[in-house]
Amino acid sequence: MKVAGVIVEYNPFHNGHRYHLEETRRITGADFVIAIMSGNFTQRGIPACFDKYTRTECALLEGVDLVLELPFCYATGSAEFFAEGAVSILHRLGCVDTLCFGTDAVADASLFMETAAFLCEEPEEYKLRLKEQLKQGLSFPAARFAAARGLLGDEACALLSSPNALLGLEYCKALYRLKSSIVPVPISRIGAGYHDTKTDASGFSSATALRTLLLEDTSQNRAVFFSSLPASLHPLFSKKPLQPVFAEDFYPLLDYRLLTMGAELSAIWDISPELFARLKTRTAPCSYEERLRQIKVKQYTRTRLERCFLHILLGITKDDMALFRPSAGQCTGYARILGFRLPASPLLKTLKETAGLPVITKLGQKNKRCNSTELLLLEYDLCAADLYAKVFYQKYGVLLPDEYSYLVINE
Repeated sequence: MKVAGVIVEYNPFHNGHRYHLEETRRITGADFVIAIMSGNFTQRGIPACFDKYTRTECALLEGVDLVLELPFCYATGSAEFFAEGAVSILHRLGCVDTLCFGTDAVADASLFMETAAFLCEEPEEYKLRLKEQLKQGLSFPAARFAAARGLLGDEACALLSSPNALLGLEYCKALYRLKSSIVPVPISRIGAGYHDTKTDASGFSSATALRTLLLEDTSQNRAVFFSSLPASLHPLFSKKPLQPVFAEDFYPLLDYRLLTMGAELSAIWDISPELFARLKTRTAPCSYEERLRQIKVKQYTRTRLERCFLHILLGITKDDMALFRPSAGQCTGYARILGFRLPASPLLKTLKETAGLPVITKLGQKNKRCNSTELLLLEYDLCAADLYAKVFYQKYGVLLPDEYSYLVINE
């Protein structure tokens, strides 16, 4: 049995994702594909435009055999933390042969792994350069690129300047640290670039562009949105109104948290003393975007600030995150199943024999299968799901599926 793993958000699922899955099966010859998918919030620090069960259904309709939820604390962490969490789960499943990821850079797996090894080992000259660049106020990604120039070849440096390649590097770093037998398989992206905000006439628009379209539900935007979706997903979205959720929908709750939190704000994960001071500065009533602009400075990327906002909303502390760090050997999560295809039953049977972490089909099983740290990690998942569901209900008057009983099964 050959099993391929993919780490995804599908925010939303589009034709580029379908191409990635087709290439995954073609290149690896996989009998089954397992997707580790972010839940209702994503690595960029924003809510997923559609809830996790809708996105799970999209994945299963397009040929993913098993969808597992990436725990919230990993899903909304830095690229390194995101990758560590997802890769550690795939590794501990004990049956995954390959990890397939998209990349804008033209590079083979060996270059990814060699560059990942360099970043893991951190030669002394590189560490000194990195420290100097950070002192100059550069964000970490920019500082890392500047520090590596001259120490790595041009092709390796190119990996450090591509958003999708950067994430692939983090996957390879995690594989290197785990000494995992999983083989990385980079797959070249087609169509629009990762950050492109304009739709692509070829039908391969980026997820960023599609989320921009969803901000305004017009007949024209809807037509472009559907042209970027695989045909198999049209019935799913045609039978009900498009009901996307955005960061602005959560801003009143965040604003209240910032207003009422005192010194405890400094204990929140990723909040530095300087950022604490900026967040606690009194402001006139403003929007989510305006608040971001008020606190944005060169050393903080937008995504880091948006992740901080989520951590404030959920009250995730630095002490908790120290427990969850896979590289610290404390916790590598669990395999919580969001959905599966019935033909994948042999895969589920294999997991029972090979998995070295709790496999959760229903939440009623959690107390029997998880230790105290895993239960705390799972509690953040449930709080995040409740938060998303409440905001969704306030916006649309629609109840999302119940966390304790819902499972997506596709024939």
